[in-house]
Amino acid sequence: MSVRDYYNILALGEEIMSEEDNVSVKEAIKITELENQVKSLKEKTAKLEEEKTQLSQENANLKNELEQIKQQASGLEQVKSEKSALENTINELKEQISKLESEKEQLNKELQDIKNSIIEKDEKIATLERELNTLKDQIGNKEQEIEKLKDNIAALEREKNQLEASLDQVKEEKAQIQKKYEELQQESAKLEQLKEQLHDKEESLRRFQIIAESDPTYRWLTTLEQYKVIELKRLAMSVGASTHAIMQYVQKLEAAGLVEIEMHGKDDPNPTIKLKA
Repeated sequence: MSVRDYYNILALGEEIMSEEDNVSVKEAIKITELENQVKSLKEKTAKLEEEKTQLSQENANLKNELEQIKQQASGLEQVKSEKSALENTINELKEQISKLESEKEQLNKELQDIKNSIIEKDEKIATLERELNTLKDQIGNKEQEIEKLKDNIAALEREKNQLEASLDQVKEEKAQIQKKYEELQQESAKLEQLKEQLHDKEESLRRFQIIAESDPTYRWLTTLEQYKVIELKRLAMSVGASTHAIMQYVQKLEAAGLVEIEMHGKDDPNPTIKLKA
């Protein structure tokens, strides 16, 4: 192996080691294996260099010996044999160097594949990070929406409670109104009865007035309607009738609920007659 090849292998090892910080754990294992192979190649190269040096020295010695052998005709065959052995050794070393160069190319190819894989994975990681940030933003938006919905639910719950309270109040008011309505219906029924009774009394009074207007004896009614409240004697004098006769008529009106007789004592001969409204 030449010195140039040796430095090329060293540069490859340093390049592999410089890429160590940029790979994943799995790829780091692969690179470690490659580093071990490079280290082994270094050791082999050093050994070959040492052997080459030795061989060079031996070759120099052999040349010296060959010169001596040339001077000595009797040792010619031995020199040829040793030369052939040295040539075989050199060929073997050349084969080893060729093998090491093939291994170096294979290592370079694997290293490039690793670099390409790292680049691809870095791109995937960047894509995943962008997607993760997008998802985080979406989650933040959803959380804000959830908080707003919670606030809306709380407001609706408060409104519901208020409506339920209002509904209970309305139900209570409705019950009171229903009760009042039923009472008013009862009062209305009573009022209708009173209207009917009043109508009957008005009809009776109208018939009575017709009779009274046609009979001079009943002119006292006009006086009673004029004064509303009057004593019996004054009422009788106003029409020139006896108090007894007027009292009989007044008692009939009292029985009909049209007048009220106010006595000022037992057997009062001059009670007050009041016309009811």
